[in-house]
Amino acid sequence: MFDMQQVGSRISKLRKSIGITQTGLADRLGISFQAVSNWERGVSMPDISKLKELSEIFGVTVDEILGGGTHSELVRELIEKQPVRKATREEIEEIAPILHEAQVETLLNGSDRCEADIDMGASLAPYLSQAYIDRYALSLLNKYNTFRAIGRIAPFVSTSVLEEKAAELVKRSGSLDVLEPVMPFLSSELLDRLADAFYEKNGSLSSLSPILPFISTAKCNAFTELAYREHGPAGAAQLAPFAGTETLNRIAAETLEKEGIAALTPLLPFIDSRILEDFLNNRTH
Repeated sequence: MFDMQQVGSRISKLRKSIGITQTGLADRLGISFQAVSNWERGVSMPDISKLKELSEIFGVTVDEILGGGTHSELVRELIEKQPVRKATREEIEEIAPILHEAQVETLLNGSDRCEADIDMGASLAPYLSQAYIDRYALSLLNKYNTFRAIGRIAPFVSTSVLEEKAAELVKRSGSLDVLEPVMPFLSSELLDRLADAFYEKNGSLSSLSPILPFISTAKCNAFTELAYREHGPAGAAQLAPFAGTETLNRIAAETLEKEGIAALTPLLPFIDSRILEDFLNNRTH
């Protein structure tokens, strides 16, 4: 990894050697003096385009600014548009923060990384274009047929890609469990549709448990009502952590009216205490 403190120190010394201020250097580069200050204090690094400009202003090579080594060599080859040698994933990760997306992708395409290398992970995702990430994710999904293959990069994958594969994998597996690694990144609209389709096909509310924390409150309310009609307060209690208070209070009031306080026990942790208080007050008058 580039030592930002050392790179910053070299930039500071080179700037002073040609007798210009941070503001003067910033003006020549078309950036703010705060950016130059951040470089020299080791807070951040110049990106690759600024490295070339800095080398021309200071009359030194990029290698001299960066301190030499294989990482500097890769950066120089990219700047000079020379044929770039194959880089390891670790080397690409080290220099990615100062490269443009297309340059990171060039290095990846020229490396020994397989098209569907599950080990790339999220480390490089912030430095890649959306199109590249989506192609990469699809290659993993097509090879492994599981969302676990993209668990680490799921936050960076387009919703449209995730949702297209979600419907496909649920249909293929017959289970909602396959969605577990990516559920936080799917829309509630899709999950609502999948929940409806899954219940219609299987007729089992318990089979929806993996998806319940992520469907809309309105849909969960509907399933809670359905569970109550089919299995009483105990059935509704299984979905109660995800249902709305208004729905639960209505179910509680109906239970008290029809079955009495004993039947309400499964729902007690989830309802408004005033429902019970009102019921008891009415019984004592």
